[in-house]
Parts: sequence; structure tokens; C-alpha cells
Amino acid sequence: MNLTAIRLLGCDLVAVVAIGVMFARDAQEPKSSAAPRPADEEAIRVTAREFATAFNKGDARAIAAQWTENGEFTDAGGATVTGRAAIEQAFAEYFKEHPKAKVEVLIRSIRFPAPELAVEEGTLRQSVAPKDLPTTTMYSVTHVRTGGRWLAAVGREWGAGQDRLEDLEWLIGQWKATVKDQEVTLTFTRDGDKPFVLGRFTRRDGTKPPESGTMRIGLDPQTGQLRSWHFDEGGGHGQSLWVRDGTNWVLDAVGVLGDGTETASVNILGRVSPDEITWRSIDRVIGGQALPDTVPIRLSRVAPAK
Repeated sequence: MNLTAIRLLGCDLVAVVAIGVMFARDAQEPKSSAAPRPADEEAIRVTAREFATAFNKGDARAIAAQWTENGEFTDAGGATVTGRAAIEQAFAEYFKEHPKAKVEVLIRSIRFPAPELAVEEGTLRQSVAPKDLPTTTMYSVTHVRTGGRWLAAVGREWGAGQDRLEDLEWLIGQWKATVKDQEVTLTFTRDGDKPFVLGRFTRRDGTKPPESGTMRIGLDPQTGQLRSWHFDEGGGHGQSLWVRDGTNWVLDAVGVLGDGTETASVNILGRVSPDEITWRSIDRVIGGQALPDTVPIRLSRVAPAK
């Protein structure tokens, strides 16, 4: 890791790693006046956990066993398969093509339109390899109670290719890079139930006072694109537009320093693994003067205190 690059980090990184996305309208939970059914809700949640476990093991048979004999499944691409056997075959083929694929099931709502009928809705967060940036789709599953078990009768996914907050939550936590006597720390937290992620950047250099900045990350309501807004303790501020590119987020950043000097850069945040990221800044300009590109800096996730 290059020491000069670390020193440059304080100037650019606030604009780089301000990450997040607002929940859109499809993230609002449906309202229901029906009486609560906690036991049945928990049973549905158990099936969701079992689905994720089977998926992460590549067990197509166990997934298919959660469906009715003539169940239907429509994937995010619009392809529909019908019948338990066909569903098992479809997942088996998927696992053969993507043996390292992992999924998380994020339930948003469970409701019961009829005594033996349940509708589960939420988000599936998936990555097909450790270096891949997670992606999400929305999902809905209609369950029927058969022989005392809740089985999936109709399921579908949709909304592939849309950036959502769930794509980025793997960054929640603390990240750190250290070079000689310099230490850079990034901390990301959810802003309660609000549709933002909050971030803080701190750089410590020996006995000098630490430098820090904050960020607020969400979905730009005018463009529908990911955008971050950052502020440093010296009065500088700016914003970045985020674009997904393979295993990287590419950020087009503009801003001003505390003295009004204009800044611009293209910043690249890469995912090495769920616990390591890289960052570099290219095409940097301060006050009309071009600066050298930085070398990639690797930051590691800090394990939560026990």
C-alpha cells in the first residue's frame, strides 16, 4: 500500500464510499387489518430460512420439496417452470452453472388473504461469486397449507438490474487500512428506518489531530440513480453519481473544498471479498489542476467487538 495514496485518501474518499439507496415505493409494507397470526407467520419465515439454506448448499431437491406438486415459478427473466420436478431441474441447472452462488431472503411482509393461504413478499439478495457485487430482485410467493405444511404454489421474481439499498448493505460496519503511522477508518450505519445510509470517514496521522467527514447516501428522487452527498470538517462538500461496473462501483464525483476550490474525480470502489474492498481515484482535478491517479488501497472489515 502506497503512503502517498493513503495521504490522498482523506481528500477523496468521503466522495468515494458514500454508499446507499433509498427504499422505493415497492419497499412500503402492505397494510392489513387482519388479525395477527404469529404462529403461521413464523412457519412461513422458517420456510424462507430453509430455502436460503438449501440454495446456499446447492440442494435443488430440497428447494423443490418446498413447492406443491404443480407449483409454478417465474424467474426474474420472465421464464416460467411448472411442476415440482421441473423446478428441481431448473435449480439444478442453475447451481451447475453457478456453484458458488449465495442468497439471502429479506422478508418484507406476510399476509393471509384466506385461512389456508399466505402471501410472502420481499427481496432476494444474491451473489454468484465472492468478488461479485450483490444484486437484488423483488419476489412474491403464494403459499397454501397442505397436510399441515405451508407449501409454495406460485412464486415469481422481478426487478432485476435495479440498484437498491439491499445491494449495498454488505458494507455496513467498520473498515480499516493502516500504513506506517497512518490509519484510515470507514464506518457505515443505517439511518434507523429512514431510506439512507450514514457514513463517517476518519484519518489519523501520528500525533496530528484526526481528519474526518460525514456522508449521506440515498436514491436521487429526480433521476432514480444512486447518489452520495458528502461533507468534510473543513467546510468542503460535494456529491457523487454511482454506476455499477462488474465488481466495481464507479463514482463520478464533483465538489468544492472549504475555500471554494472546485474538485472532480472518478473513483472506483472494488469488492475483493465480503470482508475486503479496494479503492482508487483517477482523473483527479483540484482548482483546474490535474493530479496523479492514486494506487489501489485495500481496506479490511473490522470484526465486531464481542
